[in-house]
Amino acid sequence: MMYAKVLRFIIKIIGSLLFAALVFLPVSGMAKQNGAEEAVKRFNSALLENMKRADELGFHGRYKLLDPMLRDVFALHFMGEKSLGSHWKDLSPEQRKRYLDLYADWTISSYAGNFDGYSGERFEIEDIEQSKGDFVIVISNLVIPNKESVAFHYSLRRFQDGWRIVDITIEDVSQLSLTRSQFISVFKKKGFDGLLAALQDKIAVIQARGIDEKK
Repeated sequence: MMYAKVLRFIIKIIGSLLFAALVFLPVSGMAKQNGAEEAVKRFNSALLENMKRADELGFHGRYKLLDPMLRDVFALHFMGEKSLGSHWKDLSPEQRKRYLDLYADWTISSYAGNFDGYSGERFEIEDIEQSKGDFVIVISNLVIPNKESVAFHYSLRRFQDGWRIVDITIEDVSQLSLTRSQFISVFKKKGFDGLLAALQDKIAVIQARGIDEKK
């Protein structure tokens, strides 16, 4: 069941907060591997704890557990900005804050709502692919008993405050690319307020489903 939920999670995403400049820094190959791998391991550990304690925590407990970790290891500002494409530059500072707050809430809610059970799964780091510049892909397998493993391809970049995940690809589906395509489509049809309303609706549905899960 978890295998199906993982695949549904990436498909259901209309994608996945500091306003300081995002600066990429040069770094050695070994430090690049160690730093990026450690970021992924920290996230995997939090996600696995969330799954193991799903029933005990409930939706709001899972959200509270994942909130600080996702904000720490994901480049939510970067991902949110890229998801709007050229429309980002047209937003006022106040609009950007409103949008990024909702983007973070939606991302955290999505993980809390979809990784809501445990059946003996574990994460294993498979490989680290070196890329040009300050960019690395860490491949981590979600090993599911008696099922085919699911490979998470984490794309990471190094910012001033350390390594952060900027995209996750599962089954050849990029979260960031999917988000960008659908966010821009909604923005073009319904404008900024329409996009925020769509995100609020998505969050409400996830939260309602999570709260009702044990009723």
